[in-house]
Amino acid sequence: MFNRFWAIFVTLMLIFGLSVQVKAAEAAIHSAKSMGVKNKADFVDVQQIIPSVVLDIKYATADNFTHTKLYERPQALLRQGTADKLKEVADEVEKKGYRLKIWDAYRCPEAQFEMWNHVPDVRYVANPYKGYSNHSRGSAIDLTLVDMEGKELAMPTGFDSFTPDAARANQNENARYLENVMVKHGFKPLATEWWHFDDKDTYQPADSVQVLASTVSPQTKETSITISAIGDVTLGQDERFLYEGSFDHYYQLKGPNYFFSGVKEILSEDDLTIANLEGTLTDAIEKPDKRHQGNGAFFFRGNPHYTSILKDGSIEAVNLANNHSMDFLNKGLADTQSTLDHAGITHFGDKKVAVYEKNGVKIGLIGVNSLGPLEEGVDIGDLMSELKANIQTLKGRASLIIVSFHWGIENNYNPTQEQRQLGQFAVDQGADLVLGHHPHVLQTYETYQGKCIVYSLGNFVFGGNSNPKYKDTEIFRQKYSFVNGKLVEISSPQVIPCRLSTSFRPEPVK
Repeated sequence: MFNRFWAIFVTLMLIFGLSVQVKAAEAAIHSAKSMGVKNKADFVDVQQIIPSVVLDIKYATADNFTHTKLYERPQALLRQGTADKLKEVADEVEKKGYRLKIWDAYRCPEAQFEMWNHVPDVRYVANPYKGYSNHSRGSAIDLTLVDMEGKELAMPTGFDSFTPDAARANQNENARYLENVMVKHGFKPLATEWWHFDDKDTYQPADSVQVLASTVSPQTKETSITISAIGDVTLGQDERFLYEGSFDHYYQLKGPNYFFSGVKEILSEDDLTIANLEGTLTDAIEKPDKRHQGNGAFFFRGNPHYTSILKDGSIEAVNLANNHSMDFLNKGLADTQSTLDHAGITHFGDKKVAVYEKNGVKIGLIGVNSLGPLEEGVDIGDLMSELKANIQTLKGRASLIIVSFHWGIENNYNPTQEQRQLGQFAVDQGADLVLGHHPHVLQTYETYQGKCIVYSLGNFVFGGNSNPKYKDTEIFRQKYSFVNGKLVEISSPQVIPCRLSTSFRPEPVK
């Protein structure tokens, strides 16, 4: 009797002890989560783990092979363990100047059935009737590589190209590099799709997803950026000009520090100064045919060493989308870009967008030439479509977007209807500041939807004319405030009046 009682007693104690252990384990798990300890199986938002990633979630739009919007939100969700591996990939490719662009991540089972209905081919779509795909487990990723301007690297095919060309047997150098980095950090490639990778770790299926919110409140970071803009800067001259009294002559007499010496102190106070560099920095001699422009055609060229003028003047970025960047054809433009790169001066224009970073704030820069490279004209509809695409590209990469236009009519003080249309269109698409040049005289600025459109900033340091008739110019300045990288306030603009001398040197008007 005693032995039976003792056996029951021991059993109860063991059950009680086990119950205590289970409760203690549950408490420990809850405590770990509350303290931010990671659970590899939790679902996370990839952008919170990898802020630099570019999202192009095709199934959140109708731009996919089903021609149907399958996802409610353009969001990339993965298991914590998978996302951690992807973070290692992102860190490695960034060292080579690349970023990851994600097309698809977690996929709900309903979407998988819809895809199977359209393409019932196991080479490209997992059969949902035979179990969950790794996409539906949150451990598969479809992605590619982009450069720092957001341009996709050349790959064998586009996304969801269900053809033999997409197979890994037909990879190019970029696809092989992507595969090598992914495999290195714990992913398995799919033989039929160069863009698809599975986590080597497996997870249970998930019919629904609850994203684990970050338990650590981000520290509020407030930042302000001051931007200055100036008008046309031509470093050099047309070879037909007399040397005596020319820009080149003044450079030899005064040196590179002379030209911006009157305004250098002002421009040194800001975080970013933007100019329109109207001309080339090259030794090229071959020129385009400009006879359609009449007798007023000029070809501006300066010594590549003239970048020292910009550096000394505290000019950090220049627009090259204008009607003089091609004065010495493609070689002249390439030389100009190369010498600016060597000097560490950001340049942008036409198809090349740029991102300038200061104090942790990324500023997107777009240049648009509505005249055409040789004033041959452009299709405004195409120009607007390209501008819209460029702004959309920068929205995910920059906290502030600036568009610099080359537009309008020379020596005309009033903006044209086309200038107003383009400026307002840029703001409607997401531009935070619009700058204008080409008229060579000052035009008004206006505030539209809370954003400034500056129609023309006139000449500034302009080697094209030593004694211009229109000598009024200005420095346009505005301050932008950010909280955790998000634009929260735009100050009233400040205009600093300046006047051009007869020797290429602007000075503030007292």
